[in-house]
Amino acid sequence: MRKIRTEVVIETTEVYVIKHRRLFFRTWCEDCGREVSLVSPSEAALLTFQETDAIYSLMNENRVHFRFFGENIPFICLTSLCLI
Repeated sequence: MRKIRTEVVIETTEVYVIKHRRLFFRTWCEDCGREVSLVSPSEAALLTFQETDAIYSLMNENRVHFRFFGENIPFICLTSLCLI
């Protein structure tokens, strides 16, 4: 008798809803070519469950897009952060 093999594939996605008042900007990201949200390195660390130093390392390695505002405060593109 012939064996029948059945495969079940389950796809999942994760969505994070941020309910706190967070400081972020909506602006144009030159690297992404579209409007994105920008967050501070400490917020990015919180969202990715990493240390702030790890976020600065990603910035130094140009693995995330970022811009400076005001008093040379960096803000990170959430779209590029999600692609890591």
